[in-house]
Amino acid sequence: MVGARPRNLFPKILFLLAAIAWCQGFDETARALARKIAAHLEPREAIMLGFTNVASAGPSEEAGAREAIERELRALGVNMIGAGQDGAVVMVTVSENIRGSLWAAEIRHGEAREVVMEERPKPPARASTASITIDKKLMLDEDERILDLAPSGHGLVVLDAAAVSLYESSGGAWERRLSVPIPVSRPWPRDLRGRLTVQGDAYQAYLPGVTCNGNAGGGMSITCREEGLWPLGLKARGLSIPTRNFFESFVLPDGLQKRMPAFFSAATIADRGPATWIFAATDGRTHLYNAAFEPGASWGGWGSDIAAVESECGSRTLLLSTGHGDGTVPDFVQAYELTGSAPSPVGDPVTFSGPVTALWAASERGTAVAVSRDLKSGRYAAFRLSIPCSR
Repeated sequence: MVGARPRNLFPKILFLLAAIAWCQGFDETARALARKIAAHLEPREAIMLGFTNVASAGPSEEAGAREAIERELRALGVNMIGAGQDGAVVMVTVSENIRGSLWAAEIRHGEAREVVMEERPKPPARASTASITIDKKLMLDEDERILDLAPSGHGLVVLDAAAVSLYESSGGAWERRLSVPIPVSRPWPRDLRGRLTVQGDAYQAYLPGVTCNGNAGGGMSITCREEGLWPLGLKARGLSIPTRNFFESFVLPDGLQKRMPAFFSAATIADRGPATWIFAATDGRTHLYNAAFEPGASWGGWGSDIAAVESECGSRTLLLSTGHGDGTVPDFVQAYELTGSAPSPVGDPVTFSGPVTALWAASERGTAVAVSRDLKSGRYAAFRLSIPCSR
């Protein structure tokens, strides 16, 4: 027992040192940005400071960032004023990329605008976190926009905006063997999304306001009807809108319909008690709800596509999210572990040569399907993402 106390204290000391280093890095970023802001101000010039967080930082980190910036600006002799008073306007935005967080300040003097930035690297991963790597394996690439795909026997069933197709392997490559057009003549909404589920040879294809059933065995068949109930998880079904690429409500297994703020995609975690729901909303933020659909935390910095995948890495279910790009830059998919009501990134993100246009949890445990558009060629590629673990 005498020798046990120092060994028990050692991890706590390491954690404390890491926390101190992390806070110091926080202050250093605020100090560096404050100096750049002050360099564009007149001596003793007053400013109205605004702050926007579109990163995945929680409320406490968001408040800490703002307090640190205000503190450093005051230390440099910059006075703060309220809205409507004479002075410069400084709008600070905290966003993130695969290297860490990016703090940008727009300084406005009337019509004149100047922007200064400071990058804050990611903190080192916790020693207790399992090593997680997202493996990316190319499944199919083609000119048509792939909405979703799923294995069927020895082939692949692929959904695009115009058809459902069966691909078979030939000489190590996938070739389209059969295809049936989707019997819908109306135009699809922008940024079209679609889902595909396959059981044996039977498939179901989901498009905005339309559900199609068919069979890919012994020839392709398809029958579509005006119904837009998409699978969301835990046997809930999202109610899609024919003219939109997002949802505003969904139906629970007992038939009860829930209306929610508009969202692009949803994920559920139910392996640690009551279900937790996560929605990638159209307001650019990700929102968390409990099993009673009471709102909890929300955060920025994630893209509009999220998926929950079961894994034995750390926690049983991990969240995958695309980056917060605008469709004109290379994208990435990052894995997160939900700790309480806050997401923590685990492992390194997997990168793509263009924007990720679709991300869905696959039927195989621990896997997802991601589709990206190559910025140079314009072609679409579908990848199988898996999460093997090593400790």
